Amino acid sequence: MRKTEEKPLCNKILYQYLLIIIFLFFSCNPTVTDDKTEWNNIQTVPITCDDFLKVDGKVLRKKKGSGDIVFLKGVNAGGYLLQEFWMTPTEYSSNVKAEIDLHKTLAKRFGEKSMFALVKLYQDNYWKRKDFDNCAKLGMNVIRLPFWYMNFVDTKGNLKSECFDKLDWFIKEAGSRGLYVILDFHGAPGSQNGSDHSGIDGGDNKEKASEFFFGKNASANQKMYYMIWEKIANRYKENPIVAGYDLLNEPYCTYRYNSSYSVQYLHSLLWNIYDTAYKKIRAIDPDHIIIMSATWDPGDLPDPNDYQWINVMYQYHNYLYDDYDNSKGNQIYNMEKKLNLIAQANYNVPSYMGEFNYFKNLDAWSKGLDLLNNSGINWTIWTYKAVSEHGNWGLYNQQIPSTNCETDSYEQIYNNWSKVGSSYPNTQLIDTVKWFFRPKQY
Repeated sequence: MRKTEEKPLCNKILYQYLLIIIFLFFSCNPTVTDDKTEWNNIQTVPITCDDFLKVDGKVLRKKKGSGDIVFLKGVNAGGYLLQEFWMTPTEYSSNVKAEIDLHKTLAKRFGEKSMFALVKLYQDNYWKRKDFDNCAKLGMNVIRLPFWYMNFVDTKGNLKSECFDKLDWFIKEAGSRGLYVILDFHGAPGSQNGSDHSGIDGGDNKEKASEFFFGKNASANQKMYYMIWEKIANRYKENPIVAGYDLLNEPYCTYRYNSSYSVQYLHSLLWNIYDTAYKKIRAIDPDHIIIMSATWDPGDLPDPNDYQWINVMYQYHNYLYDDYDNSKGNQIYNMEKKLNLIAQANYNVPSYMGEFNYFKNLDAWSKGLDLLNNSGINWTIWTYKAVSEHGNWGLYNQQIPSTNCETDSYEQIYNNWSKVGSSYPNTQLIDTVKWFFRPKQY
């Protein structure tokens, strides 16, 4: 090393201040930072027992509630264990509107054994180790993993011997890269909302199709739901990688505010199911966070003290389709309104924006994610990967052959679903959002 001439002390101080100013400039203006030096070298540390999360008031802390504060910031693994055809390379057709139809159609055409083999092929290929690497590289610390009841049981309702294979693998791979996993019951037996993202689509009568809540099969469907949660709790009760159990995705959903049932009845029905699931899980697992979802707003959740729920987190979703390109600024206004409602409810639990999307406008993404970070809320974007024609719905996009399960041959379906892991980065969106995954210092 070449020896340099000694500078006067004042010059040293000025020099140090200059370095600090330069550092602050680049810290506050991340777009000028070299992506290769800052982002390709992000170091991930595997999750250990000391990282086990529990609730402390309105925040999450490591060491089962006594350690450092953690705000979860990540993405959903949508389209993996439960397909939504608008975002996956599978076509809607006359008799295939949701995943349950896909199962029935493939079983009728090729036999039940071949149907399960094709579904397994799709899932084996959709999410790969490289996808965990991509998430870790962006600086995320959590992935919300949607699943549905048919991942666990066969067509007769019997538990599959391999029902935990996918979850075990996903959790292990995520944890080795410093990523927590939220287990999201996205599609309950009988459907909790009659919408395709539950695996069952009721078309124009989604309420009637919600046989998890209504009709002669509701009791049996709820019994299966509780059984699955008990199996999950028993499996992962000591696993620090699992951030929490997300009890039920978007109950009622599109008919929440125009239901034929009263608000009081819908609340009572849902809250009693949450309470029963809570008690059954707590009898097995006293430690994991239990996440309860309002379909949309805090008014659809009770004060947790009324049920003596502890170590719970409340979840909300937020989408606004009317101002898709944010030309009127409504994307940000809509999120501000949701955050204000959460603040006004003032439940003494952490809050979690489990699904949201700011759609086309990249400036809305920047402002919206900054808004979430400044609110001290946990969040996961919907979603990690989507077919390319839907633009910014996916951090990664797909352009691969689409499958028609009613008309394509077995060989065509096999070949297409062998390629569903293929994707490419949605570069502009990634370059916009990646800065907001970085942890804030407390």
